Amino acid sequence: MQHYPSIQALRVLTCFARTASVEETADELFLTRSAVTYQLRLLERSLNFPLMQRTGTRIGLSAEGLAYAHDVRQALNTISGSAQRYANRSVSGTLIICSTPGFAGGWLCSRIAKFNETHPDVKIILQTQTLLENVANEDVDAFITFGNGHWPEMNVSHLVDIRISPVCSPVFLHQYGMFKDPKDLSGVPLLNILGDETDWEIWLTAAGVDPFLARRGMTFHDGNLCFNAAVYSQGVALGDHFTCRAALESGLLVMPFELLLRGRRSYYLVASPAKAELPTVEAFSSWIKAEILASNADDGAA
Repeated sequence: MQHYPSIQALRVLTCFARTASVEETADELFLTRSAVTYQLRLLERSLNFPLMQRTGTRIGLSAEGLAYAHDVRQALNTISGSAQRYANRSVSGTLIICSTPGFAGGWLCSRIAKFNETHPDVKIILQTQTLLENVANEDVDAFITFGNGHWPEMNVSHLVDIRISPVCSPVFLHQYGMFKDPKDLSGVPLLNILGDETDWEIWLTAAGVDPFLARRGMTFHDGNLCFNAAVYSQGVALGDHFTCRAALESGLLVMPFELLLRGRRSYYLVASPAKAELPTVEAFSSWIKAEILASNADDGAA
C-alpha cells in the first residue's frame, strides 16, 4: 500500500520553504516551534532523500527539499483549485465589469481566464472607460477604478497601491543615450495620461527637476495608448509599476531612474450596495483580491 505524507507536514514544509524561519512558520500556522520542527523531521523520515540541512543550530531546506517543496505547493494548489471549481459551479450568470484601460490591458487581461476556470458558469463582460473615477453606469455590476477611495454610498474595496517612475523602451534609451540625471528628461518627449499630469509634476519635483516640464510632450486619453507609445519609442511615460510589471520583466520597457514614489491614488473595486451582494460580484471580488495578493507575492519573491 502506498504511503502518503501527512497534509499537516506538507503545509508546514511549504510555509517553511517560503519563510525560511521556524518562528514565522509557527506564528503563521498557529503552532509551537517544536511542533514545526517535529513535523519537518517526521516528513524527512518518510522520504528517501535529505529534506533538511543543518548549519550549527540553524536548519534550512536542502536543494532537494526546496525542489520537493515547490512540487508540493503546486500539488496543493491543484487540489485547492479543483475543490473550488466544483464549489463555484453554483455561481452562475452574467457579470459586467468596467475597468480603467491601464489596469485591464496591463494586468487583468493576462489573468482573466483564471476566473473563468474557477467560475465556469459565469459569463464575464469586460468594458473599459477613460473617466477613471466614474461609477455611475447602472448597467455595470462592478467597477475597477482609480482614485482616492471616496465614493459615497458605494461599496468600496481597496485592491492595490501603486508606485510610479519614468519608463521607456530600450530602443528609445539607446537613441537618446543613457540618462545620467533626471534633468536629462528636459530634452525628450514626455508622455502623459489625461488627468494624471499632476503625477509627473510630483515625480519631477521629488527628483529635483522643474515640474513645468510636465506640461510638455503628448497627452493620451487612456493608459494603454500612453504605454503603447512608450513601447514604440515615442517618449518617456510615468509608469505605474503594478500594470507595467509584465512589460518591465519582458524588457519591452525599462526604468532609467531608481526613484520610485508612492502614487497619490490607488486601484479600487467599487459597486453599489445591492450589486456588491450579487454572488457573481462577491466571487469576482474574492478572486481578484487573492490574485493580486499572489501577484504581489511573486513580485516580492522575484
